[in-house]
Amino acid sequence: MRNKLVIILAIVFGLTTAFMVLNYLQEVKKAMDDNDYVEIAVANQDIPVNTIVSNTMVGMKKIPSQYMHPQEFTDKDQVVGKIALAPIVVGEGFMKNRLLEQGDKKEGLAYLIPKGKRALTIPVDEVSGINGLIKPGDHVDIISTVTIGELEQKTYTLIVLQDIEVLAVGKNIGKSENLANTEETNTATLAVTLAEAKPLMMANQRGVIRLMLRSPIDESKGYSPPFTMEELLTQN
Repeated sequence: MRNKLVIILAIVFGLTTAFMVLNYLQEVKKAMDDNDYVEIAVANQDIPVNTIVSNTMVGMKKIPSQYMHPQEFTDKDQVVGKIALAPIVVGEGFMKNRLLEQGDKKEGLAYLIPKGKRALTIPVDEVSGINGLIKPGDHVDIISTVTIGELEQKTYTLIVLQDIEVLAVGKNIGKSENLANTEETNTATLAVTLAEAKPLMMANQRGVIRLMLRSPIDESKGYSPPFTMEELLTQN
């Protein structure tokens, strides 16, 4: 019985000693490691260039604060939705100068084009371009007058497209307030879907087009049937 008690006491003392030693080592390690830590956003997978960063592509990693680069992110939400301007490998921290906000113009027109649309440039002049007062970011309707038929020609005026975003005027992709006084405003680049591009090209090639500037608070669309010369002549 006494031998069992000695064994039990030895086990208890051994465990107590082991716990005290472990606790001591942890305290020593903590005392030696006086670094402040910070979490940074890192890639969970390889991300190719020109990829929109999704939520599943981003993780967080704890590093000593003195090793954090000034360009790195500490908030996952600041990374999600941005476009990678260069390949990012798994485990690499996201850098501000390697990501682009969608719609940011600093990297050129291509990054301004909304998803699912294409940029299409059409010629304009002082009349069709509303005297140069249209600027990037505005929305326009497009009206055209076309003549069809070979033996018996007939002229129609019709609304080709509605609520189309202007991406650029001339070479200007910024929202300048003085485009009427700048050079090379004889073209307008519009954001259109593939379906919208076809009637726009047809109207531009076969007729005369005009841009109609929309109010920024008006998103309405409606149908207006083609207007003929006969209707013009019979108006009161």
